[in-house]
Amino acid sequence: MQGKTMIARLLCFCFACFFSFVVQAADFSVTFINPGGKTGFWGEVSRAMKAAAIDLDADLEILYADRQPYAMEELLQQRLEQGNLPDYFVLVNENQAGARLMQLMAGQPSKVFFLLNRLTLQQRTILESRSIDLHNIVGSVVPDNEIAGYEMALSLFEKVQEREPENKAIRLLALTGDTTTPAGLQRELGMLRAVADHRNVRLVHAIPVNWDEETAYQRTRDVLARTQVDVVWAANDAIAFGAQSAARGADLVPGKDILFAGLNWSQRGMQAVREQTMTMTHGGHFFAGAWALVMLRDHFFRGYDGEVVVNVLFKMSPIRSDNVGLYLSRLGDGNWDKIDFAQFGKSINGNSHYDFSAKAILAAAGS
Repeated sequence: MQGKTMIARLLCFCFACFFSFVVQAADFSVTFINPGGKTGFWGEVSRAMKAAAIDLDADLEILYADRQPYAMEELLQQRLEQGNLPDYFVLVNENQAGARLMQLMAGQPSKVFFLLNRLTLQQRTILESRSIDLHNIVGSVVPDNEIAGYEMALSLFEKVQEREPENKAIRLLALTGDTTTPAGLQRELGMLRAVADHRNVRLVHAIPVNWDEETAYQRTRDVLARTQVDVVWAANDAIAFGAQSAARGADLVPGKDILFAGLNWSQRGMQAVREQTMTMTHGGHFFAGAWALVMLRDHFFRGYDGEVVVNVLFKMSPIRSDNVGLYLSRLGDGNWDKIDFAQFGKSINGNSHYDFSAKAILAAAGS
């Protein structure tokens, strides 16, 4: 009897080891160096990423730099020194820190994936000239910021022309993010292209406000004190709200006396579109963290032929007065756990391409 008990225990141990191996083999590990914090846009990126990690069996670690200068490099250095490295590091070329991050990654066994802002061509050229091996970069997922910037400006110009068909001049104040981050520069480029396409638009100022609501308030207040502005193009929703506060302080009514457009699909942004104090909140790009995990699972399991390095450029989508109700009903609760992110992958469902469109997100959120 004792012998049978020992055999049974041995069998249980073997089964446990087998299933432990299976579970381990099905997992992949990711460390995300988040340039922001746990709230706002970067907090939303992390929340969507965490929801996707559950669906995709990913072991996800997130380290927050809280927008502090050089904090991403410090966090990465500390994590590398800690050992037990993940299969992948997800990095962001925020403030063009990506080159310094890649120098730290030189010779490391982990692969690298760039999120939202990838290395610029100039950065790659400089790194390669210094013999920094970039072959550990397996891909990136980046939104089309240039198109978004263009469509935001267009929404402002069209709204003015709709209200005042005889208006011969539109005075535009552009509040940009910063002078280095690729996403911000591409949005600004889109805005400038829209200005070039409309001869009746005069760009009064283009002022970088470092993605900060309070700075946007101060800069807009100063501009409104000395000149008239008809429309404000804001690189994100927080900037738009800072500018709106300054407008109210100057006895201007947002949505009536002065128009605003922003970007982020924030809750405040959606409500402002519904209340018509903003013409648009562009976005959907905070899901990029989830898309990164989808793509990394595909890379890890190699469930399809011929693709090793994949760079995806996906189109963001505008939320306007004519579709804000649909977005609020499907996405307004901010519950990303209801979305099955596994259905977006290639290695799980055998998809031939990635569909990270707003239509696909709305369908997944509404199912």
